[in-house]
Amino acid sequence: MSTAEALKKYPFLFTQGALPAGSLTNLGELRPLLPKALARSRQLLGLSLRRGLDPSQRKYSDEREMAALHALAFALVTATGNRRMIRAASWGFSKEVELSLMSDALHNPRGFPEIYIRVGKAAGIEAAFNWITQRFEMSLLSYLVLRGIEGDPKLMLPQLSLAGGKVAVPPNVFAAMVSRVLRYSLTMKLELQANELRRAELDPDVKAGAETLASEFSRRKGEEVDIQTLSPVESLFPPCVKFWVSEMRRGVNVPHQARFLVATFLLHLDYSVDEVLRFFSTTPDYDEGIARYQVEDLAGEKGSGKKYAVPRCDTLRTLGACTCREGLCVHMTHPLLYYRLSIERKLNGDKLAGSECAGSLSRLLHLARPRRPVCP
Repeated sequence: MSTAEALKKYPFLFTQGALPAGSLTNLGELRPLLPKALARSRQLLGLSLRRGLDPSQRKYSDEREMAALHALAFALVTATGNRRMIRAASWGFSKEVELSLMSDALHNPRGFPEIYIRVGKAAGIEAAFNWITQRFEMSLLSYLVLRGIEGDPKLMLPQLSLAGGKVAVPPNVFAAMVSRVLRYSLTMKLELQANELRRAELDPDVKAGAETLASEFSRRKGEEVDIQTLSPVESLFPPCVKFWVSEMRRGVNVPHQARFLVATFLLHLDYSVDEVLRFFSTTPDYDEGIARYQVEDLAGEKGSGKKYAVPRCDTLRTLGACTCREGLCVHMTHPLLYYRLSIERKLNGDKLAGSECAGSLSRLLHLARPRRPVCP
């Protein structure tokens, strides 16, 4: 892939040091790029119907200018100081990268490994391509230090091939891995920059642009409720969490995927390990010693030291742990998002908030089961 082509699809390859020091306090010669950077910020945040680079952005062939455009777009989001916007921009960009990688594999079957390796390296993944097995390979140590892949079953070691100290990853899974690692590292980097910018006197145009973005995002996406500052409201938990909690309280031996969901969800609401264990204490195979170690591992207090993420809705559907396909759940992407939106609905007076499916998996199975023909 030529530099110009890589520049269009994977501009983060060139963003290191793209903005000179002090640019956000005084834009200087970067000021003409501000309108296009604002447009790009809107794309990343999902505020624009257009995805990817528009024609006016594609005409840039100078690496530094294109890199500055994208760095400035992210800087505008960062200048808002809004963590939700930072996460949204990181998610939007990482999905663009994943789709671009998959497109390259489809349209360039001989040359795509080089592209994947180059983009993976920029995201912090050291890998090589094995033409015999048609898999990307990395050392076990390189795999174990990756951040951001937690909670995605297809990226977990049991789902991958391990032989001779090397982890083998299919191309489509490698694209997802690059996306998740990039999303995590980009979010961490932007949040750190946001903390630094709080103490800076921003250029008036940068400040105005950031305020415009924040206003548009709030108007389109709604104000964010910090769920960790509120007392947990179990009636507003996602239907899947409510259902599996009710099953455990009935003494049902629920599957591992359901236990993982309940534990990670509660831990992200700042439940203590002891409080989480009380939810599991009624299961028939409960062993406090084993359960405590497992929950402490999920909380990042033991084992790897990393706090595990709550599985996304598409992951729960794949694993059979999703229990609702009604109302808010139809287009839901994450259990924590459901919980936050349910709280917002409740605060706005919606009496039906959190009532989707009434936590009933049996009802879902009944609706999905083919009906027998009625005899005349």
